[in-house]
Order: sequence, then structure tokens, then C-alpha cells
Amino acid sequence: MSGFVEKGIIRVHNHVGPDIWLMQIELPRIAKEAKPGQFVHVKVNDPRYILRRPISIAGTDAGRGIVEIIYRIVGKGTEAMSHLKVGDTLDCLGPLGTSFDMDKDHIVGIGGGVGIAPLLYFGQEIVRMGAKPTFLLGARSESDLLELEEFCKLGRVLITTEDGSAGEQGFVTNHSILQHERFDQISTCGPNPMMKAVARVATELGVRCEASLENMMACGVGACLCCVEKTTEGNLCVCKEGPIFDVKRLLW
Repeated sequence: MSGFVEKGIIRVHNHVGPDIWLMQIELPRIAKEAKPGQFVHVKVNDPRYILRRPISIAGTDAGRGIVEIIYRIVGKGTEAMSHLKVGDTLDCLGPLGTSFDMDKDHIVGIGGGVGIAPLLYFGQEIVRMGAKPTFLLGARSESDLLELEEFCKLGRVLITTEDGSAGEQGFVTNHSILQHERFDQISTCGPNPMMKAVARVATELGVRCEASLENMMACGVGACLCCVEKTTEGNLCVCKEGPIFDVKRLLW
């Protein structure tokens, strides 16, 4: 899906964590068409930054025409974006990419860091389908857990922290639920090392696993080959063939 350009008004822009911002943008067409796992390619309102920034969709409200994103300041472009105000207009290309497979009875969403954003949208859709999602979220410490209250509104939330300040101590792959409960599918997003570890555990358990990749992108439509990932089918553009991949396709 190539998406379309839509300019929307920023309705909410809140600082929600260290260098992390939540933004709600009025984008009626994208809100209507988007699916969990897809992203928008955002044009920063600054002539010094030509390339768009890919940001996962963290939720939609089609009735209000709202698209929500969560992003971390990682460079000058996103730093400039953090200075935008409510009422400013933002140019977005989307929705882009593939979506999570949600045609399973018992799915657990596993995430860490700011990469948890797609899981919020994933959970919203599961609730719309009449089911209760399960989330397994990991962080360095309790203070690093993002949007925890929103996750709890959607379904069951399990936590691991490296320092033991919340939930079980350790990494998400060490959580006892993975050994004591059977899932039909694992959907994961977050840092690459975490997703690779989750993929290994899923393989050991014989559970299907999908990962949301966050490769560097430029064009967002598969033309520039900036975001190529090595797969069992050759080199594929994450922006077009992904960002959601069955981990069996990835040469990890």
C-alpha cells in the first residue's frame, strides 16, 4: 500500500517520557484506512530537513479522524518536531506498510521501549474485535514503562524490569508466562536485540511470531532501497514489504 499525503492539525502534543512525545493529529483519511502495524511518514516543518521520518501509528479514532503517534527524539529532525505546537499543521504520508495478523485466538504482544507504540494500536483493534489482549512489556526500570495506564485499560498487562522495580526481574523473554501459558501467536516490537531474543523463544516454543522492524527509511515507498532487510526471499524493503514480518522470513 503506497498511502497518500494528508495534512492535518495537531490536536495533542504531550511530553510523556525522557525525550519521548505523544502526538494526536487530525488525519481523517489515514485514520479511516490505517491498520495496526502500519506507520506514517512525517514531514518535519523545517526546510533544513528534507526527508520524512517514519513513525508507527499508536492508535486511531476514525470517528474523530485522529491518528496518534509516539516518538523519541533521536536526531535534529525529531528534535525540531518536538517544538511543534497544538494547532500547527503536519504533512503526513500514510498509512504505509503491512499490518499485524490478528486472525488468532490467543495472541500476546511483547514490546519494549518506545517501540511499544504499535502494540497500543494492536490492542485497540483486538478490543474492537471483542477480545481481551495480553501484553508483556519490558523496560530497564518502572520509570521507563510508557503508557502503562493505557495498556491496562485494554487488557492484561505483564511486566519485566531489569532492576526488578516492577513486575518480574529480567528481560521479557524470562517472564514465567511464556513457559506456563500457551499462545497461538506472539507479536513483538521494540529494540532489535529484544525482538531477536523473542523470536528465538517463539521458535523454541513452536509459536508463530511476527516482528515489527524499524529499519532506517528515506522514501517510505520502496524506491530508495535504504531500508533493505535480508530475508529468505532475498533483500526486501521494510517500508513496502514490512514493517511486519513473520520471523521465519528473516535471516536473524
